[in-house]
Amino acid sequence: MMETEDLKKIHFDNYKNAIIENIKRNTNTLVEDIKSLAEKPPLEAMDVIRGKFLEVAKKEGEVVNIEKLDKIVSLYRSKVVSSLDDVGIERNKVLLELVDNFKYEDNIFKLSKKNLATVNKKNKTYIKDILKREIEELIKNIDGVFRESDKKERLESDVCKYLRGIYIRQCIENMEVKVIVKDTTLINGIKELAERYLFTINNSRLLKEDLEN
Repeated sequence: MMETEDLKKIHFDNYKNAIIENIKRNTNTLVEDIKSLAEKPPLEAMDVIRGKFLEVAKKEGEVVNIEKLDKIVSLYRSKVVSSLDDVGIERNKVLLELVDNFKYEDNIFKLSKKNLATVNKKNKTYIKDILKREIEELIKNIDGVFRESDKKERLESDVCKYLRGIYIRQCIENMEVKVIVKDTTLINGIKELAERYLFTINNSRLLKEDLEN
């Protein structure tokens, strides 16, 4: 004889596992979305870093060493992308700990914006630090991108000012938009899981009666 309470706990475990999978899937797609901000764009015209070098050079009628430029930008991108996996690790760690503390007696699992704000703030700081660090590494290797001339120092200064300021700020702003979208998707997804869980609890005959095996 399987007791109704046992069936309810099995149903609860399935519900809890569905929450875990939802969080992991959401986090994975978020990390990939954030990585896309650092990866090489499909069109050269969309590459804001490369474009800035070419823009300042064109204004002064100067020549850019494209091979050197592509090399340092590619290195920058690969190092940023490889560091972003930790964003997913931290997010999963915080959110899955909440699920782990969620017990059968708690009825349904609730994820608040406040829960997400904590991990988002930490990851924002982490990503900003990565960008700053790797931009400085890129700048260290900037020599040779512009040809030697009396304009070289000014050109490098213009690019560096952009990379340290507007570029990093725009990256963070774009990242925040992606986070908001994924947070909203996750919160709504967990609400739907809760609704289905409660509907089954309240309407399933299997969870209202004792059944013989």
